[in-house]
Amino acid sequence: MRIALPYMQDAELRPAAVRKFDILKYSVVPRADALTALDTSPLPSAVEDYRRDLFGQTEPVVQDPEASFERYLQHREIRPDTITRHYTFPPSVEQSIHLRDNVCFITGTPPDAELDLSWIFPPTWAYLLDPCRSPVTCDYKPFLTASNACMMRSDLLSLFHTNAFGIDVDDDFRIVVFRDTGSVTLPSHVPKSQNSASAGPGDRFLREHFRWCLLVNLFGGDISEDYDANSIIQVMEELGMCHGDTPLAPVDDERWDSLIGKELWEVLILDAFRDAINVSEDDSTL
Repeated sequence: MRIALPYMQDAELRPAAVRKFDILKYSVVPRADALTALDTSPLPSAVEDYRRDLFGQTEPVVQDPEASFERYLQHREIRPDTITRHYTFPPSVEQSIHLRDNVCFITGTPPDAELDLSWIFPPTWAYLLDPCRSPVTCDYKPFLTASNACMMRSDLLSLFHTNAFGIDVDDDFRIVVFRDTGSVTLPSHVPKSQNSASAGPGDRFLREHFRWCLLVNLFGGDISEDYDANSIIQVMEELGMCHGDTPLAPVDDERWDSLIGKELWEVLILDAFRDAINVSEDDSTL
């Protein structure tokens, strides 16, 4: 976690309860003191009862994933001259790489294979590493260097720039695959002959690329990414739960069997149960 988010505050690991308080909405409540590294006691059950109390509930914060380099290139509003300038290799850098590398840095594939020049951390996106993320104030010059580039097999370029795999320099240059690479096979580690200071790109840029791979692939996953408020409301309307003059869908309607449908059915049952209790309590006071 510290590799991916170097600016994050110190965190503790605590046993927690997950409380459901609305349709596909959950809060996380600490249940005990922070755990130590040597703690072997079993954790308590993680899920508690359903509490439809919309006040005072705090949903867990889910770190959003970052976009891959290639996705940034396709979708971000960056001035074309900036992209061209920072994706083009300065002649001196290109010459240095050709003199230094005669095989694929990732696999050690010999020069008779189809090889291309590749940035490790494209200079265009250097500003993303700054906490302020300002393209205007970013100093791109340290990234316009042969230490931030290498020769790479052509079939690896797209995978590398979509952050499908990265290189963990601090684990003996282990190649970590984050997504399916199709028919492309990768070695477990960068060949020893390629990971010396004189034979390949600098460790700093490989670390930054690996960190970005973590940000792209390991974060996100909140249930609202698949079922946002609009999709829930749409199913409610289809099942007749939004308007009093619209009849409720029959019990055997297959839409009740969907994930959202089951959640909504649970709400109906609980509301009916609470209404029955309230009527009973009112009768007892008469």
